Amino acid sequence: MDSGFSSMSSKDENLLKKLTETMDSTVINGNGDKEVGETIEKCARRREMDSGFSSRSSKDENLLKKLTETMDSTVVNGNEDKKSNKNGVDKKLRGKKMENWAKKSKVVSLRGTLKVSLDMCSKKGDVMGALELYDSAQREGIKMEQYHYTVLLYLCSSAATGVVCPAKSGSGSRSLGMVDSTVNAEDLGEFREMCTKKFFNTKSNLPKPNNGFLTEVGKDNLESSFNGKKLVKVFNGVAKPNSQVMDGTRNLVSGDYDFRSIKDGQDPESYEIWVSEGFKKYAIQRGFEIYEKMCLEKVPMNEASLTSVARMALAMGDGDMAFDTVKQMKALGINPRLRSYGPALTAFCNHGDIDKAFAVEEHMLENGVHPEEPEYEALLRISIEASRSDKVYYLLHKLRTGLRKVSPSIADLLEKWFQSKVASKVGKRKWDKRLIREAMENGGGGWHGQGWLGKGKWIVSRTSVGDDGLCKCCGEKLATIDLDPTETEKFAESVVSIAAQREKNSSFQKFQKWLDYYGPFEAVVDGANVGLFTQRKFYPSKVNAVVNGIRQLLPSKKWPLIVLHNKRITGSNMDRPVNKALIDKWKNADALYATPTGSNDDWYWLYAAIKFKCLIVTNDEMRDHLFQLLGNDFFPKWKERHQVHFSFSDTGPVFHMPPPCSVVIQESEKGHWHIPILSAHGYEGERIWLCVTRAYSSQETQVIANKHE
Repeated sequence: MDSGFSSMSSKDENLLKKLTETMDSTVINGNGDKEVGETIEKCARRREMDSGFSSRSSKDENLLKKLTETMDSTVVNGNEDKKSNKNGVDKKLRGKKMENWAKKSKVVSLRGTLKVSLDMCSKKGDVMGALELYDSAQREGIKMEQYHYTVLLYLCSSAATGVVCPAKSGSGSRSLGMVDSTVNAEDLGEFREMCTKKFFNTKSNLPKPNNGFLTEVGKDNLESSFNGKKLVKVFNGVAKPNSQVMDGTRNLVSGDYDFRSIKDGQDPESYEIWVSEGFKKYAIQRGFEIYEKMCLEKVPMNEASLTSVARMALAMGDGDMAFDTVKQMKALGINPRLRSYGPALTAFCNHGDIDKAFAVEEHMLENGVHPEEPEYEALLRISIEASRSDKVYYLLHKLRTGLRKVSPSIADLLEKWFQSKVASKVGKRKWDKRLIREAMENGGGGWHGQGWLGKGKWIVSRTSVGDDGLCKCCGEKLATIDLDPTETEKFAESVVSIAAQREKNSSFQKFQKWLDYYGPFEAVVDGANVGLFTQRKFYPSKVNAVVNGIRQLLPSKKWPLIVLHNKRITGSNMDRPVNKALIDKWKNADALYATPTGSNDDWYWLYAAIKFKCLIVTNDEMRDHLFQLLGNDFFPKWKERHQVHFSFSDTGPVFHMPPPCSVVIQESEKGHWHIPILSAHGYEGERIWLCVTRAYSSQETQVIANKHE
């Protein structure tokens, strides 16, 4: 990468020409300083669109010099001299203003260009390129802003933890990455000790590095241990062979981060850059140097920059520093996010510090941040390794309320726990059955929360649940957990509130009145979802087949409500006799509601199903932003109890009715567990469950299972 700003180009020549013309006009027309300044700033903004940035070259210096000379020439020009005298403006002051305008506009331009260039480095995962931009900006005295520092800290923290992801967008599944990504503690030496002791300024309660610590660490030693900045490029976790890679390792020097190994149109986002131990150490050193500069410049912190600092603390294996960084956010008026806690939790889990790991979870909940699957998996793993049966029990219920179903990896961990000797020894030999039943009734069924029941070896099996709701392994009837009526009413009110705000001309209120007059219904059909099934063209015949099919499954055999947008029942296609006949039939049966232009029919069929506590026939998984407005607690439970999926066979529509039991982790009054495992499809008949029972009841269990079979 060049070390200077881009040399004087045709754009620069045009800039100089435009300024000269403007100043000539100023001499003639007497428009004064303003027009020249505006021209400089306008041209400077145009230069911000350039994608390159490096330190200033001699040709760039010539541009500023020529600008100054041109303005000086204008100032001493006879005509301008007369104008200045006439207007009472000192010609030297005018020249100084012109020069200041030029310098100010150039700084603004370069600051914007720096932003574009840093964005490109982030997109490519070019850590060294970003650091060279930072060094150039420091040499040129360009004042950096929050955004610049945030990108730099992100890249340094990524390299510090071992893997840089080019063009990281934040999409896809998250993982805490429980592999040890820290730099060898012995290699860090005094560097780690100094950062740990002096990182936080106790007086201001603001985390920032101790001034001058880079000199004490020995920057030269760090850079010499960098050893050529060795990196390993990996494609989807496997080193990609090419002419520039030997033994899976590619030596990259400064500026060589341009993904030359990407060929045949491969997407850079599919790549990861794995860094060497020496580069991790270098990235930590530079990252804290940049953070120190950010503090000294009093640049406001944000969540992203502090999270990057926490990640660098993780790279040093310092969970306390990572956790303290998150704790400081509230004091600075910053709301921590789920990702903010990842470094501290990972560090504590990696070191087996279970009490501190759960302290992180407690802090998360206090700040309204709720753990998700990666966090629960990390806590479960460390709890099992520490043989903490109380924590495992606590997490089982957290998984029950937070996730309902578990991933295959968490299922493997739970199976490991139940098969351990520790698990077989914990539990009550005697308990009050009446108390257990009361607890289950009060909780809505499916759990009691009174602790481990029974003792002895656990029997773990992978099985499924029959259409009758009985476990095919132990024969136990799984619970259908009741939906709280108060929660249901609040849920309906929230749908009405959101829909009324988004729908025009009281159209949703008209729908409510229509339902009051023509209801109730035992099922609602999402007409668009059915009519567009597997193709882009709408077919009323498919809707008709599903309507006739679901009618036969309803107790009353009454017509279901069909909700369609009015554009679906108008137009040339609907004028065809066969289609028109179907529409007329639905209308005559008072079974069709056409939503008006500009409306979203999702709100209509959802509200109708909630109001009548009936089935909703749709394959829409209701995951888009509209449904996210309803929250993630009650909505999944409601959907599970009411949604009917459908498909088509040679003989007609096939319906996948709601499961015969609640698909959620269940704890029986005997102390047994049934744990559903996530599957790639939404059909419950093929779902795998963990059936966990005590060995002492295995004989009884086998008798029940044989009878069921």
